[in-house]
Amino acid sequence: IVTDPRLDALCARIVKYYSLRRFVRETGRPAEEWGTRHEEGMFHYSSGMQAVVAAAGVCGRVSVFGFGKEPGARHHYHTLQRGELDLHDYEAEYEFYRDLEERPEAIPFLRDSGFRLPPVVVYR
Repeated sequence: IVTDPRLDALCARIVKYYSLRRFVRETGRPAEEWGTRHEEGMFHYSSGMQAVVAAAGVCGRVSVFGFGKEPGARHHYHTLQRGELDLHDYEAEYEFYRDLEERPEAIPFLRDSGFRLPPVVVYR
């Protein structure tokens, strides 16, 4: 699958920012330790994150649903995998989605770009 490198870079920066912030807040450890705890070379955002960011860039209104799952549910509808992948920080992505909905002005890398986010509603 080919992804626009600018979209890829933006998604990666946003998720890493939220993941670093969450790591420091929850562990009390310095940000420099994040990479070793998250296998930095393998760390990546989810395909859902990319879809939400792409939608925010091209749509006039974005509705997000289907994110999160019950324990024991399959990871993807098309596989039998039940566990989460360690290379994603889903909780960091969920924090980003909450900011999209409730406080878009707080999202780094967008607020100073002049880009205006559309209204976003996240259904839980």
